[in-house]
Amino acid sequence: MDSNLWLQAIAVALAVLCVVLYKVSAKRFNGVNWHAKHVPFLGSTLDLQEKVLQKQSHTAAMYFAEEFYRNGYQPYGISLIGGKVVIVVVDPADIKAVLKDQFYHFEKPATVKEMFAHLMDKSIFLMDGPEWKEQRTITSHLFSRRQLRDRMSSVFGVHSQQMIGALQEQISESPTVDIQKVLLCVAFDSINSVAFNRQVNSLGGNPEDLRFQDAFDKNELGTCQRFMVPWWKVDRYFQSSVWERMVTETTKVTNAYVDRVVDEYVDANGRPKTEAVASDQTLTGLFMQHALREGTAFTRLYIRNMIFSFIVAGRDTTGSALTSCVDILSRPENTEWQERLHGVALECFGGKANVEEPLSFDDITGKAVVCEAVILESLRLQPPVPMNEKVCVKATTLPSGVHVPEGAFLSWCPVATNRVPDYWGEDALAFKPTRWIEDGRVSAKYDDYTYSTFNCGPRLCLGKNMALLEMQIVLLTLLARFKITPKEGFVPKPINSLTRTYGNGFMVNLEKRH
Repeated sequence: MDSNLWLQAIAVALAVLCVVLYKVSAKRFNGVNWHAKHVPFLGSTLDLQEKVLQKQSHTAAMYFAEEFYRNGYQPYGISLIGGKVVIVVVDPADIKAVLKDQFYHFEKPATVKEMFAHLMDKSIFLMDGPEWKEQRTITSHLFSRRQLRDRMSSVFGVHSQQMIGALQEQISESPTVDIQKVLLCVAFDSINSVAFNRQVNSLGGNPEDLRFQDAFDKNELGTCQRFMVPWWKVDRYFQSSVWERMVTETTKVTNAYVDRVVDEYVDANGRPKTEAVASDQTLTGLFMQHALREGTAFTRLYIRNMIFSFIVAGRDTTGSALTSCVDILSRPENTEWQERLHGVALECFGGKANVEEPLSFDDITGKAVVCEAVILESLRLQPPVPMNEKVCVKATTLPSGVHVPEGAFLSWCPVATNRVPDYWGEDALAFKPTRWIEDGRVSAKYDDYTYSTFNCGPRLCLGKNMALLEMQIVLLTLLARFKITPKEGFVPKPINSLTRTYGNGFMVNLEKRH
């Protein structure tokens, strides 16, 4: 047999093997349809990379969610080169099983922990088991009602007024502003005050604070591309991709910035500085006090990554959420809602004469129901974290009948679940804040599994109430002073990062209200 025939025979044998492996793999996933672009062995890797990395026409969340719409909102499977198989679910009953009823059957994937180790290793967002539970217990003390009322609301009120000053300075030159950048700065300055007792001034244009945020955003963006590149470790080692070089360079900037914060709390051996933490009720203070009580020490790396984690939670998600609210409210069809919130804002401030004073917890209590409904509805349509992922560590079957074998990855997409007509009605795609209001109060008729924007089960977002309070104060302060309209011709471009973010910012026009 000549060499050409041998090559042909080998090619046919490999093709047959791929088909056999595909058939065997498919049998392991009862009740799962495969992604429309699924092919044996390669799965959907090439299609995913083309749309997310090359054409950048999709984020990963958009890519996953679109298949739900094509598939009638049924669960489906997607496989990637290297053997990774992801089952994607949308049914609230399945989400409840994964995040509550069968909580210990699923964990944070080791691959995800490795991808983000330089940012969040050993942090509450990547941990499982006793270590996760310990961190969650310590962190929970930060979010008491007393903290919200007595400390946090004043922080949010002050930074919101600083935001107004920054915006007034910007529109003195042009009515067009990048509202995403401003709102991320509000959230960054606020989380630094609340969680780390640091007075930063990115709203005032402090170069170091702005340089850190730019580097942090690029670091997250580069890291998130690892989900689409199975050989990312090779790229990292040889620095052979633009994304990995970006991660390496920006990590130097972010580490140097945060290490100065670490120096305020621990000595060179990781021991808490008692004078710095004795009465500190911030997040870092709570962790340091725990270490003193237990006679333990946290490594400097541990504290650095804890700080990174809460910057993601307190800046990225809140800034993204606020941008989504402004995006939706600025649209011409939602002018009525913007005007309603302007009226609510004036009521909370106690009239136009007081709009320069910071709003407080008591100012908005009982008066901002419409504002909270607008926020919840905006985040239903545009959740800051549009998808999540876990790995199955004990084979199970979900309520929908989908079998999840050990080792399979499972993903759920709030951005898809939040738009299913069976759960939200025929107007599921419409912006309708009234769906959240009953008897003059915000309704609790949608459970955390149907509306999983703030996660659910034992991992329900600890900072949910803080985020809602901050967003109400920021939005009402903004809308008391400005009318917001879209910038003509501007098209926002979502990017594939940890949170819903626009790579070209979010440009709007601001008009001062008199």
